[in-house]
Amino acid sequence: MRKTIIRTKMLLLKKSMDLFSSRDQGFFLPRCLFCLLMMGMLSGAPSLMAADTMLLFVGEDLEVLSLASRREEAAWNAPAIADVITKENIESTGNDTISGLLEKQAGFYINERERGSVPYLRGVPDSALFLYDTVPMGSAASKSVHNIDNETSVASIKRIEIVRGAGSVLWGPDAFAGVVNVVPLTGKDFQGIETGIRASSLENNGSAFLNYGMDNGQWNSFLSLSAKTVKEDDRPFNVTRFWHDGKTAIEPDERFGESLPGNSKYYELYSNASFDNWLTLSARLSDNNKIYTVSDWSGDSIWKEERSNPAQTFKIEASKSTSIDSGIRFAGYYTNSDVNINIIDKDFNQSEQSLYAELIYDMALFKEDGLLTTGVSWRKTSFNNILVWKSFMPGYLNEANIDLLPLFEIENYGNRLTSVFGQYRHRFSNLEIWAGLRNDDHAQLEDKISYNAGLAWDFSPNLIFKTIYGTAYRIPSAGQLTEGSNNHLERIESANAQIAWKSGKEKKISLTLFRNKISNHVIEDRYAGAGLSSPNNQSILGAELEWKFKLFKNVFASGNITTLNNSGPDETYYYGRYKGEIFNIEDEFDKPSTYQYDYDTGANTVFNASLNWKITEDITLTPGLRYISETKLYYLYEEDPSMPTEVIEVTSSDVWLMNTHLKINNIFPFSMDLFVENLWNETYKCPGMYTVNSGKSFNAGIIIKMDW
Repeated sequence: MRKTIIRTKMLLLKKSMDLFSSRDQGFFLPRCLFCLLMMGMLSGAPSLMAADTMLLFVGEDLEVLSLASRREEAAWNAPAIADVITKENIESTGNDTISGLLEKQAGFYINERERGSVPYLRGVPDSALFLYDTVPMGSAASKSVHNIDNETSVASIKRIEIVRGAGSVLWGPDAFAGVVNVVPLTGKDFQGIETGIRASSLENNGSAFLNYGMDNGQWNSFLSLSAKTVKEDDRPFNVTRFWHDGKTAIEPDERFGESLPGNSKYYELYSNASFDNWLTLSARLSDNNKIYTVSDWSGDSIWKEERSNPAQTFKIEASKSTSIDSGIRFAGYYTNSDVNINIIDKDFNQSEQSLYAELIYDMALFKEDGLLTTGVSWRKTSFNNILVWKSFMPGYLNEANIDLLPLFEIENYGNRLTSVFGQYRHRFSNLEIWAGLRNDDHAQLEDKISYNAGLAWDFSPNLIFKTIYGTAYRIPSAGQLTEGSNNHLERIESANAQIAWKSGKEKKISLTLFRNKISNHVIEDRYAGAGLSSPNNQSILGAELEWKFKLFKNVFASGNITTLNNSGPDETYYYGRYKGEIFNIEDEFDKPSTYQYDYDTGANTVFNASLNWKITEDITLTPGLRYISETKLYYLYEEDPSMPTEVIEVTSSDVWLMNTHLKINNIFPFSMDLFVENLWNETYKCPGMYTVNSGKSFNAGIIIKMDW
């Protein structure tokens, strides 16, 4: 009897694979569900809902994502311009940060700034929505805080999903120029115990992690613990006291000293548990203390800042099939983030809380050729004691200024958002079309409707053409909300066209053309305290070329190049001037000064190329080369607050960087990774908060992992 059941299961599985590979038999979703239902009955396990069956369709394709249609599917067939950083990709680079992984992806430029990396996607800074297991990672009060550096451990990551282009229809506001979703491991992906340590030549740079996974058939669980200490900055600072009583600055002769910043420390715990393939509970707890130094343009004043951020996320997911070709899913989460910012000798304590619930319904239609996904979501966010700068910081630190402190406000506000959304996909033989619509009803902001439409044409199983158009919106930051005239949502129209060819897993090439048209664009805090740009419109044209192919036996080449051009106007900033000891833009200022800067696209050209050389079955060498074109920088220099601010323009030259990684398995009782970053020890500059900073120098290190 047991042999009969096993043979029956194998026949069903073979039949399901045959159905998946036959594109002219209509939409595959109900067929997938039927096979799963039959195998589930034979094994005694309950059936899965329709939306969870897409993974079988993928077969052995590791490039799986769920961002494009809220279900797992192959990135190749997804209704989006999509890429996936797999677990294999992560382990082949030696990178231990999300920002380090993203800077090698098409469309991305990562600016190394003192308080954290600033990601540019297709020429738009701070424009991607970053998710950890579909929960927003960064700060909703500040668009420039993303937690993609040491704040998020890569030890528990299964893959990173990337969608380039507007994503508001399925993911709501802030899915602006793209969406990045970090997918953690589960007990289905990993069983047993794995430990690892990492150390590098940078002073006091080390980390450790522990992963534990269990799969008991009906339920599975996963746990990851990680800790890291990093010397983010070893530059001595000389401004050690400043704020005094919070109303007047300390006397100049008491402000200055000399000290060194300490080590930053990062801790993270992530855990999930799933029962019977329909209920999943997860929690993520982190506590970070980032220490760095900041200087004015001249370098005369250097001070220390700290950012501590204990945060908690709790999430629940459930799914249920309602018929042979439909299913319903629920997801809800609660997040709390407390942020303590210390600037020189003053603390600012702020917090953000978010409560979210979502219900999604899927149904196959028209004899299995169509798929309708509809949903409703509700989110409540609250912000307490949010710091908003109202004047330019460095100019206050000089010896001549003894009376005035930089101005700031502490804001409390919140928002409730109710959204209704839907997307429909329909297949006609080798042509698939889709369209989606979303209505966001804000309690405190203006309501918005976003939409998308696209088609994918399979010329052959190896050649596909996609064209996609969509819109998205971005919620104003705390700084914008305090300016009464800037409460409108920023809007983007994203048009994409891609032609892609592949042959198995070894060969792939794609060319994507895109256009981003942005309206009501406002830069938040471009120069940390310099204010907001006046709303403006921008247009960005660009191209992304990606490739992967076998160069020689056991040697694979891969890479990408992104180039773009901005045709929008300069951005305008207004700065007032002091009159006596009063700072009041409307009443007490002479005519404000007007400054104009080029729109900040970051680097207009970014190139990445790498080789993957499998020297033996157990030894792999992966060298990588990266090119970043020059960037134009503007800085404000204010020696005397009573005098006009001077604008200084600096150009950071282009740079070539070389990294390499050697992975060794099964030779020792543990796996060993050796890596070198900036092999040539190139000296290069990148934009900072107030001045140019030196980029990352030569760094060599080792990673040791062991399974128990």
